[in-house]
Amino acid sequence: MRFVVPLLASALVAHALPAAPGEAAIRFLERVRENKVNLEPGGDTAISPQTADAKKRQIARRLERTARDLGSDPLEIGTVKEDGNFAAVIVRKTGGFDPSRLQVFPVAVVKKDDGWAAAPVPASFENAGTGYSISLREKLESLENWMLRQQVVDLEKLREQAALEMRGKIETRLTAGQLRGYDAEKTGEAFVTACAEQDLPRLLGLLGGLASRLPDDWAARLKAAERAMAAGPDADTPWRYLQAPEILRVPVHHEQQGDKGLFSIACLDPATDGSGSVKPRIHVLHLELSRSADGLWQIDLPTTFLLESARPADPEDEDVDTDLVQRFAREWERSHPPTAQPTPELARNMLVSTLQDASPANLLRMASLRTTSESASADCLGATHFWSPFHDKSTFRSAIPLTMKTGESAAVGLLQVFSSRDTTVTDIRPVYFEKKSSGWLWTPIPRNEVIEEFKEWVKTETEASSGIWQERLLSGVVILGKEFRPAPEDQARTCVESWLAAIREGNLEKALSFSARLSAPSSDETTLRNTGYEILAVRRTQQSPAIQGIYTGKSFSAAGAKVSRDGKSLHPLYPVVTTASGPRILIQTDLIASGNRSRDYLNRESLGHLQKSGGAEVADDLKALLDRFQTDIANGSSYPASQN
Repeated sequence: MRFVVPLLASALVAHALPAAPGEAAIRFLERVRENKVNLEPGGDTAISPQTADAKKRQIARRLERTARDLGSDPLEIGTVKEDGNFAAVIVRKTGGFDPSRLQVFPVAVVKKDDGWAAAPVPASFENAGTGYSISLREKLESLENWMLRQQVVDLEKLREQAALEMRGKIETRLTAGQLRGYDAEKTGEAFVTACAEQDLPRLLGLLGGLASRLPDDWAARLKAAERAMAAGPDADTPWRYLQAPEILRVPVHHEQQGDKGLFSIACLDPATDGSGSVKPRIHVLHLELSRSADGLWQIDLPTTFLLESARPADPEDEDVDTDLVQRFAREWERSHPPTAQPTPELARNMLVSTLQDASPANLLRMASLRTTSESASADCLGATHFWSPFHDKSTFRSAIPLTMKTGESAAVGLLQVFSSRDTTVTDIRPVYFEKKSSGWLWTPIPRNEVIEEFKEWVKTETEASSGIWQERLLSGVVILGKEFRPAPEDQARTCVESWLAAIREGNLEKALSFSARLSAPSSDETTLRNTGYEILAVRRTQQSPAIQGIYTGKSFSAAGAKVSRDGKSLHPLYPVVTTASGPRILIQTDLIASGNRSRDYLNRESLGHLQKSGGAEVADDLKALLDRFQTDIANGSSYPASQN
């Protein structure tokens, strides 16, 4: 019996009614929003026990419509009027910057013995079991009429309050005084910067949010800006041209006459597809500006920015903008001076490094652009076309430097483009450099005479390198014999952490320098493929595995890790062995702790390959570490429960 009383007490607490009418109204609307209103007597409302089932279904349909209006925005208590055991409550739904999302919801509330409960029908005491005396009916009608009138008053107050709050948020990033000091050109530049930095308050200020009278199409501007900033780099065009980090932007034109202005920006989009039908292009965006009566410049968005879905670029528009498209290269070069290197080898190494950058900006800065605007624009497009495949989300690519030849004023280097999609494919490409007064620069589209100068050397060295590039790439990977020894716990952890850092950097050669492989011929391909897949997974999800604990056996140490991908937790186990060169990770043995049948099969396959090279005892030792890791995960432990 002593257990029953606490259970009953807890049940009473869980269903206790709110002590104030405002709280009751909020609780009711939250239940409505969740579509979880209990319309039975004694449930979530003050519904009368005499309410027929047909009427309950009618009320439920009405509450479903109310739930759609409620959306997901925060609710707050507005004005409350009490009259004895009855109250009328105005609940406000706030909507951030968007006044169109502001709403008020009248809720009738009835006092019960243990607190307040909402009537089942919004803005009405209908079906609340209130009785039918004339004096009571007059009291309830008075409260209902008050709710209807107050709904209008509260909504107006809410809009005024929201306008002040919006202005306050905007002025934390851009004040009216600052904007008043801008001209049309600086306003356009600030707009582009705000888009690139995902700065919604500043962006709204530049769209007219600081004006004493908001633009007539403010709701459309606000909705478009919020939608674009929420999408970020994945926003539809033309917003994507101003937000995606890989797109390069330079102003190419501006003009100002009285209270009107125009700002044009050229955007180099490096996007390509595997078929070659989509190639890097330069798009020009034209932004019209106007100055409000209180002297504040604002961007008047083109219709394409206000649409909810992307509209393809019009080729005819791009033909009209040919002169501005070709102005991109010269304006880029003016604002981003070339960064020459003292030797062609350093220029080649810099080229390889910048290919992994999230933007082709640094790559373009080390390029030599030709004299004419048309040729220089072609150089810019050629440079980004070279960069783009290294950022294909379906495969990981890395440029591997091979050999190099230098002439008096020009040089050529060979790069093997490694792909995780097929680690055996030879894809050797020549890259050319020329010596300028400031040093060595890369030529995305080399001159014909330079190509001819190195033609025979490129042919000979490409053939010679075809069979040895993989060997060079794997030269830093330790080949294991028959003896396997575990690494000390601290060394194993340091090794895996260093390897994970290289994976995050997308540095294939560095990651391989912390690796070991089995002696079987297939180990070369498996090691390269698995390393490439690890880099690609981190690039896709921006999530890197975190070490949970180190497990130690007779032949191996192993780092149990955890990473979230596609909304699921994965638990990879990274084997580590001691070698003459120090601790090394055996990445070709791909293990993930899981109860999934398919994953268990893959684990057995990996352990089977290990058994063929290292023997059954070695494979069994690693299998035991995997089992321990699996057990600790099942038990909710973050670290090894025991050590050998």
